[in-house]
Order: sequence, then structure tokens, then C-alpha cells
Amino acid sequence: MSEALTDRIDDRLVREVLGLVASRPFSAAQLGWTDAALPATLTFLDAERYLPVLLANPNIAAAFVTPALRGAVEASGRVVVESADPRYDYHALHNHLARTRKRWWPTEIHPTAAVHRTAFVAERNVRIGAGTRIEPNATILEDVEIGEDCIVRAGAVLGSEGYEHKRTTRGILSVVHDGIVEVGHRVEIGANACIDKGFRGKPTRIGDDTKIDNLVHVAHSVVLGQRCMVVASAMLGGSTVFGDDVWVGPNATVSSVLRVGERASVSLGAVVTRNVEPESRVSGNFAVAHERFLAFLKTIR
Repeated sequence: MSEALTDRIDDRLVREVLGLVASRPFSAAQLGWTDAALPATLTFLDAERYLPVLLANPNIAAAFVTPALRGAVEASGRVVVESADPRYDYHALHNHLARTRKRWWPTEIHPTAAVHRTAFVAERNVRIGAGTRIEPNATILEDVEIGEDCIVRAGAVLGSEGYEHKRTTRGILSVVHDGIVEVGHRVEIGANACIDKGFRGKPTRIGDDTKIDNLVHVAHSVVLGQRCMVVASAMLGGSTVFGDDVWVGPNATVSSVLRVGERASVSLGAVVTRNVEPESRVSGNFAVAHERFLAFLKTIR
């Protein structure tokens, strides 16, 4: 299915939603899930099991809904936009707004920054701070802001589109990433690392003095605190928040939408699927407290 087909929102639907914006106390630019934490949010509902979450959330002002769910949502006083495929229309509207409301500005590179002649830096929406070094064949795409005295090693990619694709009745719809990458000061990003840009208003952030090794993947809207160390081939899942001074070992996998507390340690090869408490250490697949993991190993030996 072509991009033109899977990425087109019906003009009538745009007019209807934007018309509602003009007449109701919510903004179509504020999109979110049924459990959204921000007020005046527009969401979608295509499954009855999420109806109680929507009805209990005062932040939901409007929703794309199926005909079967319209009555229940309308009775709650929310604005309703009936749709045969709420998932498609919601994400198509997101793509429309992300493209048409984007703000562009010329790239700014500090005179003391050193950008290798083979590196690529987008002409728009990039800021590179004083003393920062961009090595050969590194790629800095749009919507990336890098602080002072950083190093981006050879072949690294900053600002790539994250992995967000939705199955709809019209096919798989790829969702536009509308966020940015914010890199603090004195950060080092290793060779062939990849840092995806943020999504739905949540930037991807790399804190001051954090060091990222080669071949690391940082997914959309990840937040890494200050002085974190992420070792080669680690994968950090989308929207996970890491506190300050966290260690992530080589080949570790940290799943999405988790919290890893300050000074926590993720051992090499660990697969993390739950929150990690501050100052704790986890190991194994699936990861558990390091001491429990060692005790288990002793029992099977």
C-alpha cells in the first residue's frame, strides 16, 4: 500500500475536528491515550475494554469512537467524532498536525564546534554547541540539539525516526515522530549508535556527562539522567526513564515505558521488563535482583 494511501486523512474529518476545536474547550493539537495526564486531550477508542479508563479520566475532552461506543462516550459529556476506524483517523490526524504545524529554523553550529567534512548535518532544526566534535560519517538529522563539549563518534545517527507503526483497517500506518533529541553537555555518543527523536511531545533526552558506547540503540522519548554509562550493544526501549548515575551493561535490553532508578545497575545481557529500584542491581533474563540471580545459578549447578 502506498504512502499516499496509508497516510492520508479525510479532508472532511480534518474540517470536522478543527471545527470542534474552534467551538469546544479542547485543542486537537493535544493528542494522547485514554490515560492521558494532560488536560483537554483528544484520544481514540476502538475497544470496549478501554472505555472505563476513558470515562474515569477527566483529562479526556474528546475522542474518535466506533459507532458501537458512541453512546457511552457521548453520555459522559465528551466531544465525539464517530469513525469506522478510530485508530487510523487518530494517527492520520496526528501525522497531519505534525507536518502542517511544524516550526522550522536554520541550523546553528557554534564557531568552535568541529564537524568533520564527511559528517552530515541537516540544514534545519539542528543546534550544535561550543567545543562539540562530530566525527566522520556521523549523521545529525533534523530536530537535534547538542550541548557543549560533546563527542559524536563516527557513524552515529542522531534524530532518526522511531519505530511506531499501527495496524489499521487500511493497512499499516507509520506514525510521524514530532519530538526532538536533546543532548546535554560533555556527552559522548559512540560509533554507530542510534538515538531516535521524541514522540507525542516527549523529547529524547541525554543528560550531562552521560557516556554512550558503540552500537547502542536509544528509542524514542527515552530519558537518560546525568552521568549514566550505557555500554556497547545495549537497547533502551521507548519512553523509559533512567535516573542519574545508572549503569547499563553490554547487550542489555531494557523494555519500554519503565523507570530505572538513580545509581541502579543493569548487568550485561540482562532483559529488563519491570521497573528497577534506585541503587539496585538486576541480572538475568528476565532480570531479577542480582543476588537472587546468583542464588538461582547455584541451585541449577
